[in-house]
Amino acid sequence: MNMKKGIKFKRFNIRGQQILGLSFGVIFSIFLIIFFIVIAFIVIKNFLQVQNCTRIGLFLEKFKADVKKTWNSQIDSHVFRGDLPSKIEYVCFVDITESVEGEFDYMENTVSLYKDKDVNLFFYPFSSACEMPFHNIPHLDIDFIIAFNENPFCIEVNKGTIFITVEKDLNEPLVNIYRA
Repeated sequence: MNMKKGIKFKRFNIRGQQILGLSFGVIFSIFLIIFFIVIAFIVIKNFLQVQNCTRIGLFLEKFKADVKKTWNSQIDSHVFRGDLPSKIEYVCFVDITESVEGEFDYMENTVSLYKDKDVNLFFYPFSSACEMPFHNIPHLDIDFIIAFNENPFCIEVNKGTIFITVEKDLNEPLVNIYRA
């Protein structure tokens, strides 16, 4: 008994199905590759941002320790070298209680926001400082630092490196800083 005679088989276009299946697999693979590349860029961007914030934190700790060491000594004069993110253009020292004047007087609006805080150092531009632009460095003679009509007194960061002369003379109670 031959069963094939009574049943008619409908022929499907197998070649068309293979092409459709292949292109769906290729398209899906391309979407996955694009997805992984976008995720990789996001992770790298976040890693670099964390690295920049870490550099700011390390600079602050190193500078505070250096100023404290100088403050504890009788006489000291040396050049402090610090590393910062390349987006930071200036490290500025300011007396919040005094009026802003000098070359960097355009920063007055932002500096005035911190009048009730105990701060004497900030990074410029503020947006590149990892949401922590203002800090307090103890033992600095801010009155002397800004005495030459520069409030804020800013030191330029050159390609992520800053040089600050840190100095204390005999019997001076606080530490002075200068541009190196």
